[in-house]
Amino acid sequence: MPMRYRIRNLFRKNKRKRLASENEPDSTDNSGGDAQAPSNEDEAKKENRVEILPPPPMEGEMPSYFHVGLLAKMCLTHGYSNGLWKLQSTSKTEKDFFLSSFGEGYPTWTSVYGGLEAYKEEGNLHASLAWLTDGFLLSDIGARGEALGGTCSAVLKSMLSTSNGCEYQCKVKCAFERKPVKAELYVPIYKDPLFMGYILGEPAKNYLLGYRTVLNVEDRKFDMHAFCVGYSNNSTEVGLKLENFETIRGSIFQRIGEKWALALKADLYGNVNAKRVHVGGQYELEPGTLLKAKVRGDTRIGFIYQRKIREDIEALFHVSFQGNDPINGKHKFGASWYFNM
Repeated sequence: MPMRYRIRNLFRKNKRKRLASENEPDSTDNSGGDAQAPSNEDEAKKENRVEILPPPPMEGEMPSYFHVGLLAKMCLTHGYSNGLWKLQSTSKTEKDFFLSSFGEGYPTWTSVYGGLEAYKEEGNLHASLAWLTDGFLLSDIGARGEALGGTCSAVLKSMLSTSNGCEYQCKVKCAFERKPVKAELYVPIYKDPLFMGYILGEPAKNYLLGYRTVLNVEDRKFDMHAFCVGYSNNSTEVGLKLENFETIRGSIFQRIGEKWALALKADLYGNVNAKRVHVGGQYELEPGTLLKAKVRGDTRIGFIYQRKIREDIEALFHVSFQGNDPINGKHKFGASWYFNM
């Protein structure tokens, strides 16, 4: 994975914890500073509240299960849920040693989140160590190589939590890719209850088919079954996902000319509610500069100005409000900066 995207994965993990606490009955104050971190099972159940936005696949690399519907998610999700301010930076030394940091804040000090990560690659090996302000220490030790005519990798992922006593979890991420098939598995080793994974196939050019599962090995039950189908070319993207045989989620992204694009993302069947319907679009003012807008089914309206100042510096400004009560309804605005030096 390109280094510039690693820090966004750490940030996403932190954001899942915050959104999970916001959508559950609050047993503490409204700041969220004392909220308990959800279990892995809770995170799996609430995953859809924070869309997974993987980096675009590199040349010659197959996409993942989470790339299905990616353009629509980038248009309708990226940036809209940011806080009042957000900073992310990654720097690289002469010996390919990376240091990354991130932070996001809301109006109260107790709702500030952040983290630091050190990352090093040496040939086919890599290692990282990260610290998050919510009391987590994360470490990865991994290797990558070739086998059976394809590419395989294994990463030992450890997590030490200090927010509520001292708890340790460990799992292994295994992956294999040989066109037209790609598979990833998370295998629990110690006190991690979830076995997770997916298999993705590319039966024809521009088409993807996949299956994903989440198995709770402690309770001996499946928390998720999900099937996906995707189609994408240079101008059109369509994605469908059937989850737990009861919910169908879909998205469409359509480019119109060289500068305009429209997108739709919604739950089509099952757990359908207004908040899960998003319609919007984007306009490219100039290369690297986007103006985005969307409206949610419950009349929430948002706007984003996104600009790549240089190849290694990006800025994003966002504002949103209630369309049915723009004066007295809830307002939200903020700024985000990304530095990859």
